[in-house]
Amino acid sequence: ILSDLNEKALEAAKEKFGVGVTTDSNELAKEVDILVLSVKPNLYPMVIKGIKDSVKKDVIVVTIAAGKALEDTENMFGKRIKIVRVMPNTPALVGEGMAAICPNDLVSKEETEEVISIFESFGKAEIVGEKLMDAVTAVSGSSPAYVYM
Repeated sequence: ILSDLNEKALEAAKEKFGVGVTTDSNELAKEVDILVLSVKPNLYPMVIKGIKDSVKKDVIVVTIAAGKALEDTENMFGKRIKIVRVMPNTPALVGEGMAAICPNDLVSKEETEEVISIFESFGKAEIVGEKLMDAVTAVSGSSPAYVYM
């Protein structure tokens, strides 16, 4: 299920990928087992505030936002929840990406493997310690362009 306020984008995604769509993020948060937050980092507080009461107890929240540590996201939810911080790079668009994966201590090995398998569907994925996530973001974000030059 995809959620977006942009109805045109939702309809395009529905046609292209054959997925369910909604403009109601709370509806989505109540339904999913893995919730991928893929919004600009400055929108995280607003988006999380809007859905935090709808998120199921055992949901795995996957965050894709540069500079947002696991603790930052957990604090926005106001409770301990399963969070996996992920930073993919742009070659993922052509199936050649690399994603750094960093789960918090509530995420089981099996759940981490499930998230890894999602990101391996468009490249490679590796578990990285949180202390390295910002460095990985900087390096993996610019390296493909540097190599291309």
